[in-house]
Amino acid sequence: MKKIFTLIALAASGLVCAQTNDTIHKNTISLNGMYSEPGQIGLSYEYYKYNSRSTNKAFIANLSYGVMNYDADIVDVDGTGFVIELGGRKYFNTSQKGLYSANYLSYGNIKFDKDTPFGNFDGTYSYFSFFAPEIGYKIKLGGISIDPYIGGMWKIEVKGKGDVDNNNTDEWVLRGGLRVGYSF
Repeated sequence: MKKIFTLIALAASGLVCAQTNDTIHKNTISLNGMYSEPGQIGLSYEYYKYNSRSTNKAFIANLSYGVMNYDADIVDVDGTGFVIELGGRKYFNTSQKGLYSANYLSYGNIKFDKDTPFGNFDGTYSYFSFFAPEIGYKIKLGGISIDPYIGGMWKIEVKGKGDVDNNNTDEWVLRGGLRVGYSF
């Protein structure tokens, strides 16, 4: 009787202390589409770091193809270039999904080269940003993640080169987009 009671007690304690089978995927690669100035489409990499102190943080790197419309008084041209963003993300729960906040360090470089009725428009627009906060909600369906987000960005503009004048661009811009990716 004593042995049976001991075996039942051990089995019950094993059930109480059993681990859950939630898999924490540490890496996510996503296709990133963003409406902003400049608009972006590119790849996003997220490295998730779980901390037992309930601070669920992730490192984010975005490399994107940038498209921007430069609209001055008599000139309306489109330019293309690249945008690089590095940042951090903080999840408000104990898993790598749900509501989060993020901030990015950004650098963008957009080149313009187009023949217009007023001559060739040629120039470069560049900016840095140390303040690009966003909030979003990550939905995970197995290994697939869907991540809509919205935020803003304060751009510190580098003096335009060529025909580009920074007076015709905004320093504060709205950011909104969607990331769809795979977690592994």
